[in-house]
Amino acid sequence: MPNFGLETVHHVHADDVAQAFERALANWSTSVGESFHVVSPAAITLRGYAETVAAWFGLPAQLKYLPWTEWRAGVSEANSVMAWGHVGRSSNCSAAKAESLIGYRARYSSMQAVRESLNWLIQDGQVRTQQ
Repeated sequence: MPNFGLETVHHVHADDVAQAFERALANWSTSVGESFHVVSPAAITLRGYAETVAAWFGLPAQLKYLPWTEWRAGVSEANSVMAWGHVGRSSNCSAAKAESLIGYRARYSSMQAVRESLNWLIQDGQVRTQQ
């Protein structure tokens, strides 16, 4: 079982995904039959993720580590499945192949992609701040 907090997530911005498709089409003869990891330059640990997001709100991250079975008991089945899908594999990929073969270079870091998404959710009223 994972030790939550040390797993990594590797977010990618939708613009960077679109860029990879554009570059694959522009470099058709090179990209046909290939598969590419299209990710930000670096993954981030769940602990780093929590600390960064908390800092955006001027707060310290208040973390408590629990065994998976204990954590899972405190959330809905849907959230449990979604969380496991994100952290069960602890993804940490390299875009080096896409960089060398089709010229892909992510424009957003993992946390820049998350920040833009969070800002949208705040503006849309789906996430409330304490301000």
